[in-house]
Amino acid sequence: MKEQEQISELKFDVAAAILIAGNRKRFTGSATVVVQEGYELIFLPGDRVTWDLDVRRITGGVEVSGKVSGPVILECARCLEEFEYPVNLALKEHALWISGEETEPGDDYAEEYLVLDGILDLLPVLRDAICLSFPVKRVCSDECRGICPVCGVNLNLEQCGCSKQEVDERLKPLLELKRRMEEE
Repeated sequence: MKEQEQISELKFDVAAAILIAGNRKRFTGSATVVVQEGYELIFLPGDRVTWDLDVRRITGGVEVSGKVSGPVILECARCLEEFEYPVNLALKEHALWISGEETEPGDDYAEEYLVLDGILDLLPVLRDAICLSFPVKRVCSDECRGICPVCGVNLNLEQCGCSKQEVDERLKPLLELKRRMEEE
């Protein structure tokens, strides 16, 4: 994938857009989302993953709800090839409203779910919701055969001549017992 400038923040000026508690504002957008190592998401300009969010001001914070959908590019845990994983989720989160002078180093706030000085960054909210929708084991298909542990060839694309019968030294007595039981 060629290098593109990534989206580093999706700031929403809640104080200017939603003046009183109970009012709401719609926030829509899109990006191409790529997962790097583990759960590190990169948001690139694009229209693959879309969101349609309703930001409602509540007493002491904001409530963010809506839908996020589209394909996210993941890496298969078996064959290490990239594949598209469809995301289609309903989102509902809350962010605490505080002013910048109310925070001190070491505060126990989750810094990403805050409305600081009237500004809410929606990028962490979207990132966390998308990551939580991923399966524990990310595989491109149930039939994925993975890569050969000896030579590293992708077994979905070609066969290799490596011996797959290599047995751990600690298990050889059990293999011998199995062989004797089958002979009897």
